[in-house]
Amino acid sequence: MHRILLYSILALLIVYFIGSLELMPETYGLNNPLLDIPILLEVYWDYIPWAILALSVLDISFKYKGIKSLRLLLKNNFPDILMTAFLPLLLIFKIVKISYKIYKVMKATKSWAKFAHLIKKIKVYKSNNKKDY
Repeated sequence: MHRILLYSILALLIVYFIGSLELMPETYGLNNPLLDIPILLEVYWDYIPWAILALSVLDISFKYKGIKSLRLLLKNNFPDILMTAFLPLLLIFKIVKISYKIYKVMKATKSWAKFAHLIKKIKVYKSNNKKDY
């Protein structure tokens, strides 16, 4: 059972990495995606980190049942516990990245609205100050 969990976590990590090459190529310094992943799979891509987290917690709980000592568990499985602890933090960074993109779009929209308002003021000013020759 332990090996099945381990290999499934590894497989999900590989799938997540390949998906990130497709969906976030700018993160890796690429201009275009390397692969063509169908749009239908993009919906499921957001659930992969949560599946990795759930399987990691399950794996650690099975390891704890086998060892029954928290000290030995921490000593022998520290990288697994660290990965499981940091995974939710990485998901928060993903949410922050999306929020930052929304903020940039809103800021650009605000700038364009101010620019459009300025152009409108200039047109009104010019139309009010026209001289009849």
